[in-house]
Formats: sequence, structure tokens, C-alpha cells
Amino acid sequence: MGETTTVIEIAGERFRLAIPINDALAFAMGWSDLGYREPEDGLRRVMGALVLDALEYSEQWRAASTARECLRERWPACFGC
Repeated sequence: MGETTTVIEIAGERFRLAIPINDALAFAMGWSDLGYREPEDGLRRVMGALVLDALEYSEQWRAASTARECLRERWPACFGC
């Protein structure tokens, strides 16, 4: 990654997105690399979980449901349950 970009903020035991949800979902789905050369699947799955958390926390239930379905198709072992 050429330029340092903070995508996840960590405060104690709490994590939150530091980028727009749309960018985070695109990264989680593999549609964007956010400037990483070769992002690992684990980072993409964590980002997907943070997207769901952010949407549910802000009570955007329909958007969370749609995002969950997309993530379930992309990562069935992680979001299949």
C-alpha cells in the first residue's frame, strides 16, 4: 500500500469503520482493493462483519439484510449461518 489509509479504528476492545460503508462493502466483496496490493481474504471478511455491525447499529435493517445476502454469497463459510 503506497499511502497509509486507516480503514479500521481500534479503541480498546471496540472496532469501527473509518471509511464509508460503501467503500468497505466493495472491499469486503472483492470489488475494490482500497489500495492494498494483495489484500487477504481474512481482512475482507472482517471488513464485511464491520459493515454489518455498522448498518445494524444505525438500525438500517434493509441495507444490513441486503449486505448480509451479498456477503453470504461471497463468503458462505463465514456469513452462511
